[in-house]
Amino acid sequence: MATSNEQTQLLKLLLSGCSNNTRLAQNIAKGLEINLLDLLESYKNLLPSSPTPSLEAYCQLFACTKLNWSNSKRSQIPAQLAELQHLEHLNLSNNAFASLAPPLLKMDQLHYLNLNKNRLQSIPQQVKNWINLNALYLADNLLTTLPDSVKHWQSLQDLDLSRNQLQSLPSSIGYWNELQHLHLVKNNLLYLPDEIEGCQALELLDLSYNQIQELPPNIGALQHLRRLDLTYNPIEHFPDEIGALGLLEELVLYKVPISETEQQRLARLLPHTKIKFNFDYFF
Repeated sequence: MATSNEQTQLLKLLLSGCSNNTRLAQNIAKGLEINLLDLLESYKNLLPSSPTPSLEAYCQLFACTKLNWSNSKRSQIPAQLAELQHLEHLNLSNNAFASLAPPLLKMDQLHYLNLNKNRLQSIPQQVKNWINLNALYLADNLLTTLPDSVKHWQSLQDLDLSRNQLQSLPSSIGYWNELQHLHLVKNNLLYLPDEIEGCQALELLDLSYNQIQELPPNIGALQHLRRLDLTYNPIEHFPDEIGALGLLEELVLYKVPISETEQQRLARLLPHTKIKFNFDYFF
């Protein structure tokens, strides 16, 4: 009978996702008369439903870089998920997760994470481990705040927080200096923090369907901004600094209650920008 240490070493070989290590584990297991499938039983919940998963299925799992668990009716994240060393792309959208479990928070190797359409009510401070994320999707949840630890998301390029219940953004968003696309559609935002100026790479900022009454002068620091959508926000006046957005191609102001005089002023401040004041279609 194999010792606990021998079983642990065999698991390490298999979890490495390396084909050579897998063959080595098979040879060792044969000499020790160990059934590797029994050893891997606790990882069965990471595989699609199958009465008897094959060793090959486990090996493919441990070597995978992408995992799609969307629409899988999950409400819990198995602890073993954190042991998938090569996983970079994880889709957990359209499930029933109410919180972010420790296994997910440990996964600092992820580049893409989709948590759209769940039941998340908060983001814990431990998300500071997601330092390599390039794309994060948290739309259609129940989020009301973001923790200051989001400052560690400094590799993010695409972030979607649409259709939550956010009333404000933390000042730590100023650390998102690689972010290119920020979607905040249909929240309850009342203002943008001055620290938005730190998002120097931002090209698209969608703030439509919020409660923002004015933009901070710092908006003019977003020198790479190409599209700004402020549809259905109660803004009546814009800061002069918006005229510094030299690359802005499109400013969307559907249902924004600005006067004709302010419209003309904006046109002078942004002579090369297409400004849309009225809907050209119906919902």
